[in-house]
Amino acid sequence: MKQMRILVAFVTLAIILGSCNNFATGWMSASSASNEVLVIIDEEEWLEPHGRAVFDVLNSPMPGMPQREANFKILQIDPKNFTSTFKMARNIIVVDVSSDYVNTKMSSESNKFASGQVVLTFKAPDKEALETYLQDNEQRIVDYLVTRELERTAEWLKKESATPKTRIKNHFGFTIDYPKGITNITEDDNFFWATNNSAESRQDVVIYSVPYTSQTIFEKDSLIAIRNRVLGNHIKGAMDSQMTTSTIFPAEYRRVEIDGIFRAELRGLWEMTTDMMGGPFVSQAFVNENTGRVIFIDVYVYAPEKKKRSLIRNLEASFYTINIPNDEEA
Repeated sequence: MKQMRILVAFVTLAIILGSCNNFATGWMSASSASNEVLVIIDEEEWLEPHGRAVFDVLNSPMPGMPQREANFKILQIDPKNFTSTFKMARNIIVVDVSSDYVNTKMSSESNKFASGQVVLTFKAPDKEALETYLQDNEQRIVDYLVTRELERTAEWLKKESATPKTRIKNHFGFTIDYPKGITNITEDDNFFWATNNSAESRQDVVIYSVPYTSQTIFEKDSLIAIRNRVLGNHIKGAMDSQMTTSTIFPAEYRRVEIDGIFRAELRGLWEMTTDMMGGPFVSQAFVNENTGRVIFIDVYVYAPEKKKRSLIRNLEASFYTINIPNDEEA
């Protein structure tokens, strides 16, 4: 019964997304839902410790969320049922345990059965070795799959977004694509705010800039202070409330490089100072060397009593569309 439900879901998606096929090459586009992973493993093994280790990796909590949400939705099928329909899934994990292998390894393939697809294969000499490998490399595996999801969503945003690119480029000297429907715009000096104004699934994008002073501006406390000051001044709520960064669950901080641009990133929860509103946010800051200013991009979601994983990740994919023109283009 479970296999039938999964099959029906995939067939439905294949029909709906049929228009996405690449007719020039005859290569079909991967057609399962975003943030969904199909695991190819025997039913009995799925219930064993190494199978549970695969589940635990994918079911690990997404960071910076107000309620627990798993990083991925998980579907499992037996290898003998891995037919052509299932091969259209966008994220596939294959578990291969055999005494033929000496060491445990993970390999990845892109576009193996369909365009826009990722296939991860875990090869291990025994079940215990695979379980240990998965436990030791959980964050690496999650980061890889999440990054690929964001990259694919970014490619879609570049084609489908309705972002006012010229407007943003003239003000801040770079371009970005964010999801459709975020059309209510407020602007001020060095400040741009777009929202869909939805009462149930609100998505907002905020862009602002400050002069570059030194590298200390990219330290965690500095980023939080600037965020609280700028957003607190511009984003107001009821009862004189202002947007701020929640301190109940401290924001996570990391430094990353995307498309050759160094970014300092915050991920956590926002809230209004005297109002019962809040939700997840992700913020990135980087230098636009053409203007000598630090650009801040803040994306956040307000969706009370709703799942927020897809909402925030669709916004986060915008970070992968950022383009700073070279000197001649600028």
